[in-house]
Amino acid sequence: MTHAQVLLRAYARATNMLIAGRRFVTSDPELASLLEAFGAQVTPEPSGEGATGLETVFDLSDQARPHPGAITVVAPSGTFEGVYSPDGSQISGPGDTERIAWARMHMPVTEAAVRRIAHLLPSRRIGLALVLEPKTAALALMLSEAGAEVSVFGHASETRDDVADKLRREGLKVFADSQASPEQEEVLAREFLAENIEYLLDDGSHLIRMAHDPKRAPTALSAMIGAAEETTSGLRPLRHFPLSIPVIASNDARSKTLFDNAYGTGQSCWTTVLDIIDPDGVGAPIPGMKVGIIGYGDVGKGCARFARALGARVSVVELDPVRALQARMDGFTVASLGELASTAGLLMSATGEPSTIPLSALEALPEDAIVTVAGGVVGEVEVEQALAAGWTLSEAGDPHVQRLADPKGKSLRLLEKGEGINYTAGEGNPIEIMDMSFGVQVAALTELLTHGDELAPGLHNLPVHADDAVSRAALDALRGTGNAQ
Repeated sequence: MTHAQVLLRAYARATNMLIAGRRFVTSDPELASLLEAFGAQVTPEPSGEGATGLETVFDLSDQARPHPGAITVVAPSGTFEGVYSPDGSQISGPGDTERIAWARMHMPVTEAAVRRIAHLLPSRRIGLALVLEPKTAALALMLSEAGAEVSVFGHASETRDDVADKLRREGLKVFADSQASPEQEEVLAREFLAENIEYLLDDGSHLIRMAHDPKRAPTALSAMIGAAEETTSGLRPLRHFPLSIPVIASNDARSKTLFDNAYGTGQSCWTTVLDIIDPDGVGAPIPGMKVGIIGYGDVGKGCARFARALGARVSVVELDPVRALQARMDGFTVASLGELASTAGLLMSATGEPSTIPLSALEALPEDAIVTVAGGVVGEVEVEQALAAGWTLSEAGDPHVQRLADPKGKSLRLLEKGEGINYTAGEGNPIEIMDMSFGVQVAALTELLTHGDELAPGLHNLPVHADDAVSRAALDALRGTGNAQ
């Protein structure tokens, strides 16, 4: 399975595109098996049914070459050479200067949603407080081109400076710096909220809550009509927060949580982890490894499923008995954290709750075990508690890996200091998944633009018809019918 894992990762890294639901062509049985385990449709030959441009070809022949009209992973005799776009140009990956244009090309759901409300957007002040990467930039540019005054904020660990600079060159106001200290990030957030934003699209609800703090953002609520929140961890504190504005719970839309969390986060977290622990691309030693997934919500389900697809021996830790039963019915071992930690080669938190991986679990893990977080919040791994107990944290020669060592000398590999691995060390969720999520966010914005004055302060669900429309458009895009346009 080594070559199959490496080629799947090469496709994901180069394209940032989804595996589940897409059509792939390969005659290699191991690769076909792995793709199918990730949810792909696989055939040995192109379908010939008008699907040109939708299929991805893995050409492993001795004379492997780009296939016109298809994304092609070229790997002569199984050795990776490159990934090519349908026009034959090579796709270089996250550092590509045309990455925003590439993302936008594959975001028909969002593009169509923005186009439908273009007449409502001129001079509207819209703020995006989202992970600042190419897909977010594409959304910001769509809104700006439709006439909105767009401001963008990014947390330091979630900001790509090249993307931020591109938006600045396009005339957008950007409040983000990947090197900002916590104090500087606070200043940027305050300046962002001082822009008299009318509609705020948030990720984590940090800015929604900050807007309600008169000491940190004294003028924010005077202009703000409404907001939308797209994450589970962001909605959790808002459910008990005294909101003064209507907030659309975008994350609760089925088109968001059932796809972004399980399919998008599951794929992007695992491909990112594999790229980090196997930088030479020889194949990460996941087959046979004992992997623990903490939490069996939608994120945990995706992470567990993809870990099993990669050959791991997966156990799930889940306190909710209903979800624990689901995990068992899905074929996973269900164990307590204490039982699991002592033998796990990799422990992944998928809860979005602080202290999910407590000091006791760190103490129980074996030497060189990997600790990581899928999505998440600050403090999901009890790093501060470990340091207070005499552990040390040091760099490991890779910017995304740290060594967390106990006083006796046992050393663990902590990925990205315990922050959400897919959006800090990776490129975030696949384009098609974020197309759906941003389609939901634009649908929430539509609701606020058309009915914001009528909505009472507090959380509101996205109307069912709007939720259904996003999934219908995404399905049409995958089918290649063009109706998403």
